[in-house]
Amino acid sequence: MNRIISALRRFARLWVLGVHHTLASRNRRPFELGTTDVQTALNRLEHAQLPGPVFRTSDVTNHGNLGFVADPFLHVEGRTVHLFFEVFSPHRDPTAAIGHAVSDDEGKSWTHTGLALEADHHLSFPYVFTAADEIYMVPDIANSDDYRAPARLYRTTSFPLKWEPVADIITGPDKYQDTIVFQWGSRWWAITGTGSNDELSVYYSKTLTAPDWTPHPENPVVTDRPSAGRPAGRPLMREDSIVAFFQDCTAEYGDKLRAYEITSLDTLTYEDRPMYDGALLEGSSGLGWNSGRMHHLDIQSVNGKIHCAYDGDVGVGRNQISGSMWAIGVGTTDSTGSGQ
Repeated sequence: MNRIISALRRFARLWVLGVHHTLASRNRRPFELGTTDVQTALNRLEHAQLPGPVFRTSDVTNHGNLGFVADPFLHVEGRTVHLFFEVFSPHRDPTAAIGHAVSDDEGKSWTHTGLALEADHHLSFPYVFTAADEIYMVPDIANSDDYRAPARLYRTTSFPLKWEPVADIITGPDKYQDTIVFQWGSRWWAITGTGSNDELSVYYSKTLTAPDWTPHPENPVVTDRPSAGRPAGRPLMREDSIVAFFQDCTAEYGDKLRAYEITSLDTLTYEDRPMYDGALLEGSSGLGWNSGRMHHLDIQSVNGKIHCAYDGDVGVGRNQISGSMWAIGVGTTDSTGSGQ
């Protein structure tokens, strides 16, 4: 009987993956926002039916039997778009590393180039950004065995596949999850998840590469908020506020993504508020590649174009016949309104 049940589960998983891949193959072109600015793009992303994925486990050919790919971040150089993402395999130790793919046609086609960063511990959420003509990364290592794993800043030595550690910018007794780093005013800031997906803490420094940034005196600045208590992608800088994306883990981990506006951020205060009544991104239901959950967004305006990366997980069959099956979607659009 156990053999029959195992066979049925394997068949069901293959069936779900088959539907997942068939739907994906019909939608490999980037989506068209037809937007004039990032704010309009955000408004149109709300509850949008996003096509994809453009990148999934079958596109990673040198890392064994994978479970999923997730947490996409982009680095754009002209028509060349670099994609960094978590590569997860339950059969490897450590279970996750940072993968890399590149597109020379603004996201229409992708080439997997290998692992950008691997270590002796779990790596995910490869937050890549540029400062003073240098390219940095702050990956999440909080899922490693060391409960006190820091938020570690890396700098590329040969982009995109070679990186060196620069400093542990946040250290202490907490797990620092999905840390986002940005410059605001005269300081560098980091917002990180420090609870059970329901708590945020803030750190700051005059210098990006300094170790042991100063903790905000109100830490944790957010508590008991599972609807928006863990970072979910790159923040966007406005003239007088910051747009931040947070996971909604009320129902389960990574269930939805919400957009918040940080209206006050200094060495004494932190205040934010939701930008929409509901989620910005969530599962589409049905049998689609993102029918179950969506929990990550990277949106950038570069050289007159808006670039967007997101991930999604299936709904049907997950946790009954299979674990997570996250995959990645990417889109590009002209800021003048003509989709690519």
